[in-house]
Amino acid sequence: MSARMPKPHLPSLILRLTGAFFILLALSACSSVKLFYGFADNALESRAEQYLDLDAADEKLVREEVARLVAWHRTAMLPRYAAFLNRQADTNDKGPWRREDVAAAFTEFRVLLDDTVAGAAPYISRVLARHTAPSKVDHLEAQMAAYIAEERLEEQEAPFDELLEQRVDRRVANLERFIGPLRDDQVEIVRLHTRPTVGDRMLWLDQLEKRQRALADYLRRDPASAALAAFVYQLVLRGYDIVDPSYKNVSAARWRKLEALYADVMASLSEEQRLNLSRTLRGYAKDILELAAGE
Repeated sequence: MSARMPKPHLPSLILRLTGAFFILLALSACSSVKLFYGFADNALESRAEQYLDLDAADEKLVREEVARLVAWHRTAMLPRYAAFLNRQADTNDKGPWRREDVAAAFTEFRVLLDDTVAGAAPYISRVLARHTAPSKVDHLEAQMAAYIAEERLEEQEAPFDELLEQRVDRRVANLERFIGPLRDDQVEIVRLHTRPTVGDRMLWLDQLEKRQRALADYLRRDPASAALAAFVYQLVLRGYDIVDPSYKNVSAARWRKLEALYADVMASLSEEQRLNLSRTLRGYAKDILELAAGE
């Protein structure tokens, strides 16, 4: 069974298409970092066209801002991603992973994630600032609502076991890109951690609907670009502070569940799998540094 990949929605678009490059690496089907990064600008432009009502001037601005964003990302963030990957390879070389090693990696990853979204938000906001007219906000809101409706319907209609296997397949495939084939017991570890989280996506869709409504409402105020950038940053990373403070605990629990999954999988790696992981991490880091240098 092939896993269905969730389609990016607007708030997570910033996160997934401009931000955590190594997350994108895991989510993409591309084995080559350089190949995937080469399509980043086209992917961003395509998503902007999907959600925004663009005239000729808007399209020109999108191309310009995407080019600036990718240039910033290349020089400011790629070297940091490469350093992160090399540090994880060094940790991996020392022997079996400990829970504190995984916790430290997650902490560093979340700092990088925060800095990436903060750096990307101004570019996104300059595009969104041209979409505060009522007709443009209505168009954006309708596109976002259609996404939510489609995702909810698919979640509601799919049997639990099918949703579980889709998520397990996706997680296994992501892990195998880094460490090679998983053993049956490792797949079972993924399944045991994934089973209790199957219902989390419906909770996230409810939260997402609130965030997308908040974005539309904020755009209707015709905010200045700087204020909009700050709002986008908060909406993407800590949107619960804007729309639903009670979700903060849910978000924290999701991070803990993901960290626990990785801790158990990493502790189970064989020597061969750890060798594969170090080679893969350093290979990606090398490619990323070459990208940062414009090679």
